[in-house]
Amino acid sequence: MTRATGVSLTAHFGRRRVLGAVAAAGAMALGIGRTFAQAQDGVLHFVVGFNPGGSADRVARLLVPEVAAAAGRSAVVDNVPGANSARAIARVAAAEPAGDTFLFASSAIAHPDNVPAMSALRPVVATSSNPMVLIVPAALPVRDPESFVRHLRALREINYGSAGVGNATHLCSADLMARLGIEATHVPYQGSTRGIPDLLAGRVDFMILGTNGTLPQQTGLRMLAITTAKRSRLPGFDHLPTISETIAPGFDHSLWQAVWGSGRMADGAVGALNAQFQQVLARPQTHSQLAELGAEAISGPPEVAARLFESERERYRLRLSR
Repeated sequence: MTRATGVSLTAHFGRRRVLGAVAAAGAMALGIGRTFAQAQDGVLHFVVGFNPGGSADRVARLLVPEVAAAAGRSAVVDNVPGANSARAIARVAAAEPAGDTFLFASSAIAHPDNVPAMSALRPVVATSSNPMVLIVPAALPVRDPESFVRHLRALREINYGSAGVGNATHLCSADLMARLGIEATHVPYQGSTRGIPDLLAGRVDFMILGTNGTLPQQTGLRMLAITTAKRSRLPGFDHLPTISETIAPGFDHSLWQAVWGSGRMADGAVGALNAQFQQVLARPQTHSQLAELGAEAISGPPEVAARLFESERERYRLRLSR
């Protein structure tokens, strides 16, 4: 089993930092933003490495239309699932012309299998982060994390689902089982939404998924706890305890989303697109809409996305080496 120590994104990227970066981005958007829009024509493609309905897909479909409008261009979100975002990374790396196709990425891009291919891309902007939540079928006699552990210990066989092998939802679940000293079988799916029917049918015993606005509305599921060290303030999840404070002290896992482009993109084009994303992410309406999706805005210069990637890469290294 893998083990890891999580990193709280909220602690690293607070609101003051975001607002400061946004102020600087405003001036940039007035200048090179027009250059980005005028120098290129055609449709912008934002590629998501998972099926529709996952965390990155939902955030992409919220932000991309607004950013495209700011750039004066048309844009679409393309879902290219497979191999923990490897197919999506390859699509962006091979795209021509550079600067028309982007990766709307999740934490999965930092998986060791993806790291060599990611060298062909460059960060544009970090957009958002969200905790994950431990869920079980509502039909189970489980009401809280403590009874969840008792229930698992009474089972002869345990199966858990995830959004794919090596995905953050997989490693988070594996880390929890390792900390609890419980053996369980991993059942991977191509995206978290594919696993929900099996969870409802009892073919898997639990899943850990990224927060989203639809989970609190699914009466067939029961949410038990949040994976971040601090409780979430997101509507629908703010009543949940953390795994850390209940059954696994020090437990801290989260997801993030970010945009990456071809490594051949000009610095000016990267800066302009970053500024346009920052403008959209600074809007109070965007914050409210992200909260409805179970996410919080991050924003900032491209270096923020780069640091997220390096931090997550190190977390994967530590998890997979144990």
